[in-house]
Amino acid sequence: MLRETWQTLKTLLVVTFIRISKKGSVQGAFQISKIKNIIIVRLDKVGDLILSTPVFENIKKTIPEAKITVLVRSYNAGVLKNNPFVDEVLLYDNKKDRKKYENGGYDLALSLIYDFNLTSAYACYKSGAAWRAGYKDKYSKQFFNLEAEKDASPKYELLRNLDLIKLLGFKTDSQKSRLYPGMPEETKIDSFIKGSDILKDDLVIGFNPGTGRKRREWSLEKYIELGKSLVSKHNAKIVVLWGKADKIKAESIVKSIGKNSFMACETNIIELASLMKRFKLLVCGNTGPAHVAMAMEVPLVGLYGERDDLNWTPAFRDKSKLQVLTSGRCSNIPVAEVLNGVEKFL
Repeated sequence: MLRETWQTLKTLLVVTFIRISKKGSVQGAFQISKIKNIIIVRLDKVGDLILSTPVFENIKKTIPEAKITVLVRSYNAGVLKNNPFVDEVLLYDNKKDRKKYENGGYDLALSLIYDFNLTSAYACYKSGAAWRAGYKDKYSKQFFNLEAEKDASPKYELLRNLDLIKLLGFKTDSQKSRLYPGMPEETKIDSFIKGSDILKDDLVIGFNPGTGRKRREWSLEKYIELGKSLVSKHNAKIVVLWGKADKIKAESIVKSIGKNSFMACETNIIELASLMKRFKLLVCGNTGPAHVAMAMEVPLVGLYGERDDLNWTPAFRDKSKLQVLTSGRCSNIPVAEVLNGVEKFL
């Protein structure tokens, strides 16, 4: 409650400052033909940025000569490595980069965060862009001069991102998230695979037990039971993914499954994309690695809480790539149901 009160007060202070210091409004109507320098703000999580990659592709295909800059946090910047549709990546948590974006000579700034976020909205405002676009909210008109109406119904986040640029007249033909691992990533993962007694023709299945939120987690005991079943029935090799917060969980799963179970090597997000190319499929809750799998077209058995799947998976699902299992809490999804989902890909 105290945090919400402080956030509201902070927003009101920033809005008041902008009202006092605001310059005259831009003259004329928005015209794509005059847009040459664009900054896109995406300061939230890895999965959100992955689901924004079609925005960069569609803008570049609409205006090939435009420069596209993306403002991100250091922890999700790896998503954009080798992306051919992004010309520059700036880090919001780097003071030198902040100075760059505040004086970038942008024609258009986009905030892709659907629910109003003061930091993202203010970053758009501080960019100095003539046109600033975002979703309509209580305070949004102080930051944006191009606003998209919100739709209260559930919708895949990737399509929400495209709705904003569609409103402005950009193409939205590409509706596929993409990641671009390169040779350094491939070399590192090849080395891990060779050192882990995993052969080219082995059935390799990835587990990602961590989600960062309790209600999105499937229990360690169920991952262990599933892993033992897959090893026993299919001689599968299980590779358990982990982040710093999940390493102990991953170690416990590997130790309990025993034979044919491996800890993944430590990876950044683009190395993880390369590793997933070696998987037959991934079992994962609603978190970043699930979006990595979908971007790399790796079959996913996704474990989702009630209605989470409506916002975080495509409405029209290719069942050869995605099996979605849902419950009020992920922990309630039975092992037998997940095993059945896995075996549909085998």
